[in-house]
Amino acid sequence: MHKKGQSISINTIIIAAIALAVLVVLFIVFTGRFKVFSEGVKETSLNCDKGCKSVGYQGGSPRIANSCFTNEAPILGKFEGMAENQVCCCT
Repeated sequence: MHKKGQSISINTIIIAAIALAVLVVLFIVFTGRFKVFSEGVKETSLNCDKGCKSVGYQGGSPRIANSCFTNEAPILGKFEGMAENQVCCCT
């Protein structure tokens, strides 16, 4: 006579894994460890100078729209620390 054992269904295992992941995220948020992650994200923000260097220029600075010097090239996009009426001028 062969006895069959009880087994946990796949759905139960998946639900338990999702619940565990949610608990870990809540723990991280409420213990303040999420700040470490947000600081790392803030370091990767793109400002005008980094944007110009990433496309091959030496550097750049924000200026009021249509006021780049003749030796500067404007690049489009939203960069950190720039107002709506400014454009990034790369040298």
